[in-house]
Amino acid sequence: MKNILIISASPRKNGNTQTLCEQFAKGAKEQGHIVKLIRIMDKNIGFCRACDACMKNSGKCILKDDMAEILDLYQKADVLVLATPVYFYGISAQMKTFIDRTYPIWQHLGSKEIYYIIAAGLDEKIINRSLGDLDGFVEHLEHYEIKGRLYATNVMEAGKVKNQPIMREAYQMGKNI
Repeated sequence: MKNILIISASPRKNGNTQTLCEQFAKGAKEQGHIVKLIRIMDKNIGFCRACDACMKNSGKCILKDDMAEILDLYQKADVLVLATPVYFYGISAQMKTFIDRTYPIWQHLGSKEIYYIIAAGLDEKIINRSLGDLDGFVEHLEHYEIKGRLYATNVMEAGKVKNQPIMREAYQMGKNI
C-alpha cells in the first residue's frame, strides 16, 4: 500500500485533466492505496514572494494558507502525480504556483515515484514543448523515477476525454501502481 498524492492543476472542475485524475485515483484506490487528490483551484494558495524567510526559519513559509497542509501531504507521499493542462505551450499557472511554493522544502523534496497527466488542445508536440517546468521540478528530488506519462491530446473542450480510451488508460495506470 502506497501513499499517493495527486496534484491537479486543472482550473475546470469538469476539465479533461481533472477527469483523468479522478480515473487514476479510482484505479489506485481499488488496489488499496491511500490517495489524496488535491485540486489547486479549491485551495487558498498565494504566490511565492521570494522573500527567503523560509530559508531562515526551518522551512516555514510566512504565508498562512493551504500550502503548509499540501507540503505535509507531499512529504508523506510515496507517489506524486503531477497533472496539468497545457496553456500557451506551458503548464498551467496553478501548477507553476504549486511548484514555486515547494521552495521551503526544495532541499528535502525526497524520493518519489512520479506520474504525469497532461491534457492539451493540440497534439503531443505541444505537450513535449511544455514539460520543462515539470521535469525541472522533478529533477530536484533526491531520487525519482518517472513511472508513467499520460497525454490526452486534441482535447480542447472540457470533458472531451470522457468515453475515450484514455479514460481506461488513466484508470489502469492508477490500478497498476
